[in-house]
Amino acid sequence: MPESRKIVKIFLASPGDLQEERRAAKSVVDEFNNNWADHLSYHVELVGWEDTISVYGRPQATINRDLEQCEFFIGMMWKRWGTSPAVSGPFSSGFEEEFRTSVSNREKRGSPEISLFFKTVGADLQRDPGDELKKVLAFKKQIVAEKAILFGTFDSIAEFRGKIQRCITRYVQKLQSEETRERAEESQARSSADSVSQSLSETTSTSESPLTVKGAKFLREFISKTERDGEQERIAPADVARFRLLASIIGNQGNDEQFLGVHDANILFVYRSDLALSRREQMGLIDSGLGHYSSKNTPLWYWLAAFDAFNRNWLQICSLAGTTAERVGALSAMRLVLEPLSSEVPWDKEKCMKSWFSETAPSALKVAALGYLADCGTAADLNAIKVVVDRGDYQTTSAAVDAILRINHRDSRENAILALFELQPESVNSSVLATLFENGASIDTEVLSQGVGHRNFNVRRIIVKLLRERGALDVEIADQLTSDSDAEVRFETLQALCYLGRQFSDQEARKILVKPIANLPLGLLGGVGATDREGEDFWNRFREQRMAAMTESDLEQAASDSSVFDRTAHFVMNERQFSKFGDRLRAAVDDHFKAEFAEDLDKMAHKYGSESDLIEMARPLEENLRKESTRKGLDIICRKGEPQDLKRVRNIIRSGFVSYSETDIEYLRKFGEWDDIPLIIAMLDRPSSRPVASLLLGPDDGRYEVAARAIYALGRTRLGELLSLLTPNRLLLSHVMVESSEKVIRELSDSSITQLFRSEHDVVRKAAALKCVRALPKGRLTQLLDRYISGDWTPYYNVIHWLDFGISVPRDRARSAAGRVLAREWRT
Repeated sequence: MPESRKIVKIFLASPGDLQEERRAAKSVVDEFNNNWADHLSYHVELVGWEDTISVYGRPQATINRDLEQCEFFIGMMWKRWGTSPAVSGPFSSGFEEEFRTSVSNREKRGSPEISLFFKTVGADLQRDPGDELKKVLAFKKQIVAEKAILFGTFDSIAEFRGKIQRCITRYVQKLQSEETRERAEESQARSSADSVSQSLSETTSTSESPLTVKGAKFLREFISKTERDGEQERIAPADVARFRLLASIIGNQGNDEQFLGVHDANILFVYRSDLALSRREQMGLIDSGLGHYSSKNTPLWYWLAAFDAFNRNWLQICSLAGTTAERVGALSAMRLVLEPLSSEVPWDKEKCMKSWFSETAPSALKVAALGYLADCGTAADLNAIKVVVDRGDYQTTSAAVDAILRINHRDSRENAILALFELQPESVNSSVLATLFENGASIDTEVLSQGVGHRNFNVRRIIVKLLRERGALDVEIADQLTSDSDAEVRFETLQALCYLGRQFSDQEARKILVKPIANLPLGLLGGVGATDREGEDFWNRFREQRMAAMTESDLEQAASDSSVFDRTAHFVMNERQFSKFGDRLRAAVDDHFKAEFAEDLDKMAHKYGSESDLIEMARPLEENLRKESTRKGLDIICRKGEPQDLKRVRNIIRSGFVSYSETDIEYLRKFGEWDDIPLIIAMLDRPSSRPVASLLLGPDDGRYEVAARAIYALGRTRLGELLSLLTPNRLLLSHVMVESSEKVIRELSDSSITQLFRSEHDVVRKAAALKCVRALPKGRLTQLLDRYISGDWTPYYNVIHWLDFGISVPRDRARSAAGRVLAREWRT
């Protein structure tokens, strides 16, 4: 059985009077897949309006998104024309819109393939056709007159089955033929790449053996040592490593992987100044570095510089020839240093793209090539990338979409946003979204409105919020969005409707925001029949906003009517009138709300009687209710930001009575001191004040970045001590490294930096090395590298990789690349 199948998506279009034929087409496709899919390595997927997922938006527009993913359009007509796809527009039926869209795409990009079938209409019907059939006959007449598309006719289901079977089979055969031709071209390209590699490897001497003169001489001396008694002890680790390097150079396809081992490659780097390596050996070390590139644990950049690889376009050549790991590594290295594609080698960009994105290319190679184009591609590359999207391979689609959006954004943000709407990806890189919609107020309202029904909930959230903020969310659309599957979209929509003057009772608003959850597994958000906890969170925020908009008298009345179970109105009133109620709130926080809770119970006893069930319900919940109140009260105090509350904030945090909240850390960042750093560190392990958010986002809900900003603000003048203090906490230490300015890094002693390089945590070593690449001059980097590898560096290869990168790559490119890595991995 073949390792994988290519998916061929065929769109079947017809009005509603050909249901039997649609079922017959499905039967033909199932039969084809059962009999031929394994043998031909092609699997046909029939797509039609009945397969379209129900989402918000014009139904035909949703169907069209599925149509865009198909490479073959098959239309069927009989006696019905169909219904209009929109209230107004150029098309009088859904079929017409599907057909004209396919014809337009065919003219613009060469796909999809188009076939039409007309079922024979009896003479009696043609005598009195009626409005629907008249449109069908006029359409057929137009197809005949245009002479652009061949069509077939059929009388019976059996005839239709035979014709559509031949239609599909011929199309798959055509694809196979094209694939065979592409494979032949790719094989020829690989041969060209191998010949170029060979010619470049022979630039030092055309008469050298595969081992080169230097390599052969070394081997003779190495063998001589092993033959003399007692000489084996004099064989150095570098000699053994070089022996393995030479073996990897002459390895054949029958051998195991040809990569030189990581440790041996690093030994050769350590003793590089003592070795007279040939060009061929340098090429072998480059191959080793590229093959292990994803781990960043093998030297690469020094050998590239020694080989003059940046001027030889060697990385580009390596992306076309070698093992998959080497080719992926070459593309990743090209992306890091923004290496442009050269047209001087025996192939141009088009041939590179054919090699990277051929049907038979491994998915890992395609993803790496797409990542490279995302940073270095141009608008001319978009068509090739869209072909990858159209193939529908889940392993490459996300990377292809990311590349299309990034390339478009370099030319025009509006183009990138429109591409996002057109592609309708279910998942989108969060950093790409943040870039596209940064300063969203400048984006045209008409453009934004096209994305309110996007498949990705994050896109819908952003767009609905932007439209709500400018009061431009259409009321009719907003009414539909109140049923959206995402709680935040419903929340933004509800606010928009309120702004537009719509009135909602508390019960109506809660019904919109909080949805029942059916069939939820036990243990997740409370089990079967649990409520929508995220919706509850937004409902509470909506209530707070509603109360914040109340008049003074109404808010005071709401606070008076509140109970021990819900003190929201109290807190809204305290924050609004902090000058009046601030001291009382401070006292309540200091007391952990003991007195306030007791007072509330007395009010309930006076109102309902001392034996009331409500009082009995409240007593077991006392600690949780008081903790919640203390947390809300402390949030208000921290947001007000008055310095005299520093001691109070410290005491409450140290008491352990409150959960984690960013407001505490931000307050300490503004008013805290060095001694508050351990307090901030201790807070990171506490549960979030928003349990639903921590459940959905995980234990690190952005808190390390917030804490790192605060800690760096308090300790930047004593960074050496600070880094030692943070050593046990790898995530926090790496984030603080990212926060550190280049000036402060330059002021660190060599011993402090080396200590970071020797951290047992990979993420810390990497952050430290990248920061040093950006901050330190090459001379000091070289000294640090030499000092580093003179000690017990064995487990920490990635520092060698990055410091060598900073030394061997042109300075501006190294600094820029290091900055991009830091931003990509710690800021997003």
